[in-house]
Amino acid sequence: MPGSENFFGKENTDELKIHCKYDWISKNISEKVILRNKEMDELTNVIEEKLAEHVLKYWSEDNIVKRDLEVRTVGEWINNEISFLSGFALWFREKEKDGELDLSNLISEAIGENVSASGEIEFDTKRFEILKSLTSNALTVLKDMSPAGKIAYRSMDVAVIKGISEGDDQYATKMKERTLPYQRPWWKFW
Repeated sequence: MPGSENFFGKENTDELKIHCKYDWISKNISEKVILRNKEMDELTNVIEEKLAEHVLKYWSEDNIVKRDLEVRTVGEWINNEISFLSGFALWFREKEKDGELDLSNLISEAIGENVSASGEIEFDTKRFEILKSLTSNALTVLKDMSPAGKIAYRSMDVAVIKGISEGDDQYATKMKERTLPYQRPWWKFW
C-alpha cells in the first residue's frame, strides 16, 4: 500500500511479517502542541515503550487491534486516546492527596460554601497509568489537544457532583439553590 512505509516496517526479509513504527506519533503530536523538550522526550519514551501493549489491551477484539480507519486516521485515533487518557490522569493527579481523593474544592465550588470531602471512586486507573511519568504540565497540554481530553477531565467532575447530589439531598438542594438564578440545570452550569 503506498505510504504505508510511514507507519509500518518490515521486521525481517519475510514479506508477511511487519511491525509498527512509533516515531511518527511523537512528531505528529509535536506539530499540534508545544511541550518542553524533556516532556516530549518522556512522551516519546512512553509511546515507544508502552503504547503497543496499551493498544493491544484496550483496543483489541480477540487479540486483534481494530479501529475504523474510515472514521479517523491511525494518527487521530492515537492522538485522541492520548488526550483522553491525559484528561483522566490529570483529574486524578489534581484530586489525589495522601493516597485519597480530595474532593473538597470541587464540592465547595458546587454548593457555594467550604466543605471538607474525600472519597473513593471505582475507576480503571490502570488505563492511564502509561502516562504516570508525564508532568502535570504535559498532561494539561495533551488533555487540551483534542475534545476527548477535555471531555474526559470534565466528565469526572460531573460524575462526582451527580453522584453526591443523588446520594445526599442536602447537597442537591444547595446546588439547586446556587444554580437556580441561572435558569439552567446544575449539570449544564458545571
